[in-house]
Amino acid sequence: MSVHLCDEPPLQPSPADSGRCCCLCDSSDFVLHRQWDVGDYWNQTSIPLTLWACRDCGLVMLWPIPTAEQYPGGGDWYSPQKVNKARKYWLKRVRRRLQDRLMGTKQERFYRQCTQAVSSGRFLDVGCGTGSLLELASRDFDEVVGVEPSPIACESVREKGFRVHEGMLEDVALEDDYYDMIAMDAVIEHVLDPVATIRQLFAATAPGGYLGMVTVKLGGPTNLFRGGGWNGYRHGWHTFLFTESTLQACLDKVGFERVNRPRRARPVDDILILWGRKPG
Repeated sequence: MSVHLCDEPPLQPSPADSGRCCCLCDSSDFVLHRQWDVGDYWNQTSIPLTLWACRDCGLVMLWPIPTAEQYPGGGDWYSPQKVNKARKYWLKRVRRRLQDRLMGTKQERFYRQCTQAVSSGRFLDVGCGTGSLLELASRDFDEVVGVEPSPIACESVREKGFRVHEGMLEDVALEDDYYDMIAMDAVIEHVLDPVATIRQLFAATAPGGYLGMVTVKLGGPTNLFRGGGWNGYRHGWHTFLFTESTLQACLDKVGFERVNRPRRARPVDDILILWGRKPG
């Protein structure tokens, strides 16, 4: 296991003390990865935040997970009470604007990769936010559908004329063997059980269809450089964090076939874009 380990006394009990096992390998051997006390600049919740790494497979999880009342704005990602804690360097902003102008936004680039896998049929965006990816997909796909837990965001999606399931994915009844492309852009790091989530999406994927996931990369160059102040922790909001090997292992465990192209998992990248194909 190559993830950072913390040698401080933990501010919260281990997941094993609550009977939790690793959802990827079923181990109950956890070690503290990072932590932030109440009042820390990065911690917007009302409890100490502790991230734990499974000693056996390296998957990193937040435990305990704050309740909605312990998050600002009741936990709604689009709440005005939520503060986006991030470093905003002018050089980084200029570089991003130039890159967006020349190559398209991150979401546009991800969508282009989606269409390399499949460019027609039925499209599902899990965690669709206000519907910007659905707008792109509606140009090519016959049917586009979203899933989104935020009532604020869902209202915006409906105003754009798209169908959206309002609620957490685990509470949504999706059609079996239905979607040719399922996209999860910056979502898998927010779920309560990534293996169960991917299994649910496997059932909803049409035979021969694809699941594409974008997430921040644990152990990437900026994570190693910034340590506990890395923006990718989204302190308290990200429930799981992945290396390439742990995210790929989740796809493998559920039964998705490995996809080598499209794929983005270069050592110099701070994000992962991995894909799985449903057999058939």
